[in-house]
Amino acid sequence: MIARGPILAFVLGLSLLAAAPTASAHLAGAPPITRSGSIGLTAKGTNNSTYHGYIANLGIPPGPGDTLRFSWSANAGVGPMVYFEIHAHPNTTGYVQYYSALAARVDDAWSVPGPGDYMVWWDNPNAVGVNVTYTFELLAPPDLTPLLAFPAAIAGLVLAVWVDRRRRKRRPT
Repeated sequence: MIARGPILAFVLGLSLLAAAPTASAHLAGAPPITRSGSIGLTAKGTNNSTYHGYIANLGIPPGPGDTLRFSWSANAGVGPMVYFEIHAHPNTTGYVQYYSALAARVDDAWSVPGPGDYMVWWDNPNAVGVNVTYTFELLAPPDLTPLLAFPAAIAGLVLAVWVDRRRRKRRPT
């Protein structure tokens, strides 16, 4: 007979581990978060020729390990070209650039390296205004808990059987 006490304790411990919250605002295995919109950028040198804002303010809460897919175009991809950037302003270094492009259209993805207040920046370097339309999709990292729990469960079961057999050998007959 297999010792039921250690197995029950092990299964309970795995359940508690699987239920523990993670630090990300967008939990592993969560469905994607998608946001779309448009921004009018006026001609270079005028008010509103740039857009500079937190990604979280667009309804996208990026967290460590997330993937941010983005697609944007200036005047439906016809152009002219617009500068785009993803960056952060951490207190320790002041400015860190993670992604940049000068284009009329971009379809790409970026992996969020860690916690932080990430920002996007569009800048119109042209003498004419442009309309930027965008879509952001935030993909959480996959939930690997089942993949991690299965080997741990097998190891726990093997350990419980081993402990039970050792106890049986020590009992007098």
